[in-house]
Amino acid sequence: MKGFIAYLDTRVEEGRAEIAALTAEGRNDDANFAKVRTNIYDVCRTVSRTLMDRSGAGVNAIAAQLERFRTSWSASLEEANKHDDISAAAVEETKLAALRDVIARFREVKA
Repeated sequence: MKGFIAYLDTRVEEGRAEIAALTAEGRNDDANFAKVRTNIYDVCRTVSRTLMDRSGAGVNAIAAQLERFRTSWSASLEEANKHDDISAAAVEETKLAALRDVIARFREVKA
């Protein structure tokens, strides 16, 4: 699991650097999406660390939480699409894309 957490650490640091660069270039919309992605990596990192430290939790608890995130954010995307809220849909799609990356890396490390 250390490799998984290290991956998330790297993604958070890369995201922060990307946000700073995009902001410096005046590309605020792109920076906002980078903030969303970086936040997802940070949330997954925090949750994973917490669950790994919790007695009786561990890998299965992380997998369950990642699935809860996927379910919740997918529902939010459906709701945004239902109401033609393009901005909210774009945010939810960004969150889900970052989460797919997290889940793929988690599966690699877990296997």
